[in-house]
Amino acid sequence: MSDDSSVAGLDYEQSHLVKMANQIAANIPARTEIPEQIAAHIRNFWTPAMRADLEFLAHQQPDLFESDVQTAATLLRQGSQA
Repeated sequence: MSDDSSVAGLDYEQSHLVKMANQIAANIPARTEIPEQIAAHIRNFWTPAMRADLEFLAHQQPDLFESDVQTAATLLRQGSQA
């Protein structure tokens, strides 16, 4: 995962999404079922366009994200295909 919020190849909005997703992971209060909590937060508070961008970026550039965010993105992708 990269600590640099201005990652080459990403525009400002994409860099900001990466930063926000990783911040959500870091601030989950209960340390169990973290990916599920991240996915629930994103599902409840992010727009469909933001979720789609996250899913795309998590698939294309997984090293940008905490592992729990990667798992959450997979859960979101699976939920959108159901």
